Amino acid sequence: MKVLVLGANGRTGSLVVELALAAGHTVTAFARDPSAVKLTDERLKVVNGDAVSVSDLSAALNGQDAVINTIGGVKRKLIETTITSLIAAMKESRISRVVAMSSFIATPNFKPTGMMKLFPRLVRGMARDDVTGMKLLEGSGLDWTIVYATLLEDKAASGYRTVAPDEPVTAKNVVNRIDVAECLVNALADQATIGQSLLITGR
Repeated sequence: MKVLVLGANGRTGSLVVELALAAGHTVTAFARDPSAVKLTDERLKVVNGDAVSVSDLSAALNGQDAVINTIGGVKRKLIETTITSLIAAMKESRISRVVAMSSFIATPNFKPTGMMKLFPRLVRGMARDDVTGMKLLEGSGLDWTIVYATLLEDKAASGYRTVAPDEPVTAKNVVNRIDVAECLVNALADQATIGQSLLITGR
């Protein structure tokens, strides 16, 4: 499969690129700073672009089969803006398959504890952009899968599991980035995940 990876120079995105190549996919890494993508492979192409630009995304989508979106951050309305542009570009390019990563704080399962419980408005503000962006994706008509991950750690792979619909998660629930990257790549080829939201945490 030919896969466009957004946020490819990020800590999770770079792992997605690595695992997608290992799975046999041909990968286009989309990054604002292509020099930050250090991996080299004959099946890897690195392109420069801004994910808020429909024209940049459309150019990168040329010839692709699917998208894995790992873009995240604290910039105001970043997720809403990039998802809006991605939907427009994918429809323009007639590409429907997309797997997107999001945060557990945007799920009903999230239960604030500690400092988060003391500042509920701050927590809701942190989650609002993710919630808005994922709602846009759900209503896009694309073949979407959303992977919500609990707090991320940079440790060796140890596996992941899907959280039950009524199971609460807090900031104490953690999952390794490499395991999240594996879930994103696995979901790409799994037709059963189309139209599904998965909340994952470590084993």
